[in-house]
Amino acid sequence: MRGFTTLAEQLRPEEVAERLNYFYWLASNVIFKLDGTLDKLVGDEVMAFFGAPFRPDDHESRAVEAAVSIVQGMMEVMGAHHLHVGGGVASGEAFVGNVGGGDIKDYTALGDVVNTAARLQSVAAAGQVIITEDTYRSVSSKDPDAEPQELDLKGKSQPVRSRIINVGVVDEHGAAAGTGP
Repeated sequence: MRGFTTLAEQLRPEEVAERLNYFYWLASNVIFKLDGTLDKLVGDEVMAFFGAPFRPDDHESRAVEAAVSIVQGMMEVMGAHHLHVGGGVASGEAFVGNVGGGDIKDYTALGDVVNTAARLQSVAAAGQVIITEDTYRSVSSKDPDAEPQELDLKGKSQPVRSRIINVGVVDEHGAAAGTGP
């Protein structure tokens, strides 16, 4: 989410919860519809992964479709005091399983690819989904004009080749214009 702290400063806590609940509802439904695994609701973001516990051939495409659908869905209800979102998707190997100890365990995905996706989403502007070049190869026919770029991401030793999918544009007043793929 973009501008969440500012929004929370302007609204009553109940209004913030209402908007978060809508975002979580939308994201969860999109992820489940595409057979993704909802990993976490982390404050103002949602983490999901595709390809585990089962791995459909098009898991990368499903991940990108989920990110685009979530951004589009939020743009449809945007306006004053709505949540503006961007997304990030990376593909690669990850540890998927339980972590923790004793009675506290968490089924999650860990690894460089997870960190890369988190960093991509953190730099995506409202209305954007940023995906790694590796991921783009599997979805390029759906958005052949996705803008290429190299990003210096926090904690990464090398720039990350990526593509920007512009789902729509959000102006400084929070209005959305147009939608993409």
